[in-house]
Amino acid sequence: MKISKILSYVVMAIGILGAVLLFLMSNSFDDIMEKYGITETKDLVREGGSVEILNEATSLVTPLYTLTLVVFIGIAVVTLIAVFSALAKNPSSLKNTAIGIVAFLVVGLIAYFIAEGVETPLRDGEIITAGESKWVGAGLYTFYFLAATAVGLMFFSGVKKLIK
Repeated sequence: MKISKILSYVVMAIGILGAVLLFLMSNSFDDIMEKYGITETKDLVREGGSVEILNEATSLVTPLYTLTLVVFIGIAVVTLIAVFSALAKNPSSLKNTAIGIVAFLVVGLIAYFIAEGVETPLRDGEIITAGESKWVGAGLYTFYFLAATAVGLMFFSGVKKLIK
């Protein structure tokens, strides 16, 4: 049996499992809400609410959350394996990959040095340190630069095609 056929069955099984878990979770939430006389789902986790209700609601979400984590980790592992096996099969592409990684790191470093860090109090009393704030700013600057570059290259490509 081909690997693509096996993967199709695995994806279908995960989809069915997810749908079943979602159905069971939804029905159980309805039962909990009826049991405690709650009319809106958001009231299950209201501040000052019952810990018993919160624990019961949390236990319903845990299987779906666990499935999500398993799928995410599986996808990450398969992606890494595919990338490294492709690099091993074609060592000449290693140079282009290294150039892309170094360019990304340079953009990230420039964004980090441009970003400003400001200590910021949050509503719940926690404080975001200046260092954490600087990392957030660096991530935003990196995103903006890469997004602007992508839009610019798409625009340039479109104009180039129009000229031809």
